[in-house]
Amino acid sequence: MNTISTGVANFEQVGESKNLSQLVRSNTIHYWTAMRQQADLSGLKPYLSHQGMLAGDPHAGNFGVLPLRSADGARKMRYVNIDFDDAGRGPFVLDFVRFMIASKATNRKGKRRPQEEAYLKGVAGDEINPPEKVHELLHMEVSEYDARAAKYLRERCSGEGFIFKVGKIEQYTTKIDRTSIENAFHTAKVIDVGIRPLARGGSAGQLRIWVIIETGGGGRKLMELKQYNEPATAKYQPQPAPQQRVTEIRLAFWPDLDGSDYDLVELQGGGLFWLREKRVSLIDLPYSSNGAKKLDFLEALEIYNANRLGLAHGRQSDGHRYLAAIKADPEAFYNASKRVEETYLETAKKAFGAT
Repeated sequence: MNTISTGVANFEQVGESKNLSQLVRSNTIHYWTAMRQQADLSGLKPYLSHQGMLAGDPHAGNFGVLPLRSADGARKMRYVNIDFDDAGRGPFVLDFVRFMIASKATNRKGKRRPQEEAYLKGVAGDEINPPEKVHELLHMEVSEYDARAAKYLRERCSGEGFIFKVGKIEQYTTKIDRTSIENAFHTAKVIDVGIRPLARGGSAGQLRIWVIIETGGGGRKLMELKQYNEPATAKYQPQPAPQQRVTEIRLAFWPDLDGSDYDLVELQGGGLFWLREKRVSLIDLPYSSNGAKKLDFLEALEIYNANRLGLAHGRQSDGHRYLAAIKADPEAFYNASKRVEETYLETAKKAFGAT
């Protein structure tokens, strides 16, 4: 694995990254370490004291449309943040800066002001309309999503269990007893267990267990147990205990939803694991496309993502004071946050160009 030193921490997976976007998305730990130890945050001083639960690694790939249960048990398609590995407490502004860095690394021609404006509308509690493609997905029947998920599973298993393939899904060989895994699913029957090979990106080095379960109605689902690690935000400041962090994450990002769709469980002999259904991706993100239509969609999607991030920040107890600090001098906020983003991106570009 290639690493490039920047004086504070190393950029990991430099050689494995196909483009600047992938490098930035793979280095959440580097970002939060740099914000703590290296970055000049003097321009952001008016905003740093306004804190709450952050996404930690907000970028387009960590938002998506899923059928989720509301508090009353009804399932409905929702557009939400879908990855909380690095979520944690910290300054709202640094979550926004991280989002803008990832966005600019993916689409260098994307306009910054519309994203910031959408973000601030979200902090103020104003929800903007989604792009047409997202609107269509939000009105998809849950049964259609379930059919796609079933098809995804059928392509990877037989009647007895997984179709094992090197590099895709492999035989279960870890030290964690299978009974411990079965106990995590309570009333569902475990059909088979497998291992996903080590991932690239932010999930590199984390054990991922795939499980086929059968529910009471006879339907099957593909579930993922993903090893819990300390969040990248812990490199910036100490974080709550894991279960407390999960509670705060749900309140900030899934406030009206049944949080059990994204749970944290303990496996005897293995420690803590994130537990969630393996999602079917409904949005094809053009991470390396130069096509005008795809980039136009990405830009519209990033504006919507910025708004969703702002909504999560604004609904928290310190959100209104954070917004007031920004409104005291909006241009100062624009210039100061942009300066930190550009400085970090230049560092990332140098690391990527050094390979």
